[in-house]
Amino acid sequence: MRYKFLSLFVLAAASQSAFAEHVSLPTISVETVSGEAAPYALPILPSNSADTGDLVKRLPGANVNKNGAITSIAQYRGLFGNRVNVLVDGTNLHEVGPNSMDSPLSYIAASQTDTVAIYRGLAPVSSGIETIGGTMTVSSNQAEFTSSDEVEFHGQANAGYASNGHARQTGLTANLANKNHRLQFSGSADRGDDSDFDGGSIRNTEFDRDTANLSYGFQNDGFAADLSVNYLDIGETGTPALPMDIVYVRGETYRANISNELNNGATISTRLHYQDLDHEMNNFSFRNTAGMAQRFVTPEVTAGGISFSYQQDSWTVGADFDQSTNDATVFNPNMAAFEIESFNDAERDRYSVFAEWSGQLDEQWKLDAGARYSLVQMDSDDVFTFAAAPAPVRTLRDNFNDSDHSQDEHLIDLVAAFTYAFSDDLDFEVGLARKTRAPSYQERYLWVPLEITAGLADGNNYVGDVNLDHEVSYQFELGLDWHTPTAGFSPRVFYHHINDYIQGVAGITDTPTNMVSNANGDSTPLQYSNVDAKLYGIDANWFVSLTNEWQLDGTVSYVRGKRRDTSDDLYRISPLTARTMISYVQEKWRIGFEAETIARQNKVSDENDEQKTSGYALFNLSGNFQPTDNVVVSAGVNNIFDRYYEDHLAGYNRNNTNEDLAVGARIPGLGRSAYINANVSW
Repeated sequence: MRYKFLSLFVLAAASQSAFAEHVSLPTISVETVSGEAAPYALPILPSNSADTGDLVKRLPGANVNKNGAITSIAQYRGLFGNRVNVLVDGTNLHEVGPNSMDSPLSYIAASQTDTVAIYRGLAPVSSGIETIGGTMTVSSNQAEFTSSDEVEFHGQANAGYASNGHARQTGLTANLANKNHRLQFSGSADRGDDSDFDGGSIRNTEFDRDTANLSYGFQNDGFAADLSVNYLDIGETGTPALPMDIVYVRGETYRANISNELNNGATISTRLHYQDLDHEMNNFSFRNTAGMAQRFVTPEVTAGGISFSYQQDSWTVGADFDQSTNDATVFNPNMAAFEIESFNDAERDRYSVFAEWSGQLDEQWKLDAGARYSLVQMDSDDVFTFAAAPAPVRTLRDNFNDSDHSQDEHLIDLVAAFTYAFSDDLDFEVGLARKTRAPSYQERYLWVPLEITAGLADGNNYVGDVNLDHEVSYQFELGLDWHTPTAGFSPRVFYHHINDYIQGVAGITDTPTNMVSNANGDSTPLQYSNVDAKLYGIDANWFVSLTNEWQLDGTVSYVRGKRRDTSDDLYRISPLTARTMISYVQEKWRIGFEAETIARQNKVSDENDEQKTSGYALFNLSGNFQPTDNVVVSAGVNNIFDRYYEDHLAGYNRNNTNEDLAVGARIPGLGRSAYINANVSW
């Protein structure tokens, strides 16, 4: 597998060394099964947002569902949430919030991000368990070992400001290293106020996040070990597309990575991780909510796992195990006796083994093939409600407690991707895959109708189904990869045929469910159910060096999502999107002008009461200046003409304190924002 560097501006090779030799800034890349790495220079991205999701949006086929300033949920080719295997520093993080307030992308600040990458098309089985929606990787800044015994001190510091929402971000990385040891500390602080659009302000979109990391690495004679602890502290942060806002998300993630090169040329690798996080959210700190309607929820998650792989020549074999336990309890701050457990020790254990082969069949044909078997075991303890809970709630509780919570899912994933090299400049790709996903704990164990949707944010109440089947997707990929020193073009066509796709379905006939949901503001709740679906589309990236100074590049992405068992469309599907940038590059500076063109989206889900959105075009200006080898200053203006627009992947406003935006209206996109960022290394 190789990386291909993509950006919305491309630097000439001469300027690459000038910008990249001393200063580390985010890199966007695409991992693919095809050909040689395209000759893209290292892209230098202005840090205009604290949200790493804004980097993800620049990848072909990728986007984010945005429910708050730092609550971005990864989407790839129409699949989103836990269907996309998001790895942060190699770890598949488990969210503590049942509404994905702490999506994996929120665990790493943009100021601490080194690379954002995605396996283009069919994710290899070695990339993780349940990769039905692909695998995305986000890596933080990491210190490098030196080449001598002498200890060296290196690091970088950055600070940025954006005018819209008065967003502030700061980051620091400092490390001591020699050829055998490295010790690193890094941290970040992100703050922001309510953001603005052409017509007013969006309440409440303030955010507050701190991160800290301490890591130690050792290497010697083919053996390497890395130990780290990461701390996340999200303070009061608004999520206006969700029924509640964040009071806090706090906790640690521990990691250990060990690898050893054997005398026979093989490499053994082991990864371990453990998470322990607490969370509180409520519906009254940022909103006007009557006393007896006030609620706060205290979710918790503990999770851990271990992965093992053995790689020799063209073969990689391995095993993965991870486990997570989620709890969430609903309280009324004005009624001490009020207590309802929405989840009680909802457990999800995954045991998985895989084998993968990657190599040349002959001088022109290359094959990447693999198989993975996974056992997903799920269980839940009985749930509790306070004694005076309404009779329909007690009925639902008893029905759930009397059901068989223990469920096993046997998953088989298969991938075969062929690459044919027509020449040094042109590769042809064709791939087939069978991918699977077991239900989430929300889809299976949500026993009372609530707006717990793992980030769907459609305003509907949902109820789960213990007996859901797992999803099975048959995937087809066809593509070309043409690359020369001065131009490149990589289009991909794909089709996904999904059986037992899980989504909310109307028509619940259970009287207690309808009574409770109606009392909670939704007379037509949805139940997580198995349906049939399909997704198809095309995405591409391209670049061309017009001259030694002028560069032109971009991406285009289109996906269509439909139900196969009805005439309905799938929910929250990204519309046709194109990004194009022209850049003028010199050795010490660069300036770029970017156009974002988004088509209207009128293929919407009736089941989810989804609203249509109009098309629009935004224009952005960005630049970099490097006065010395150790300093880079980035600046620019997003949405230069202060255009009003509605991002189809944004949610609907739930905050009733917003004078400029009605409840139920789609949250508009940000208005004009000027930004500046400085990065200093030593």
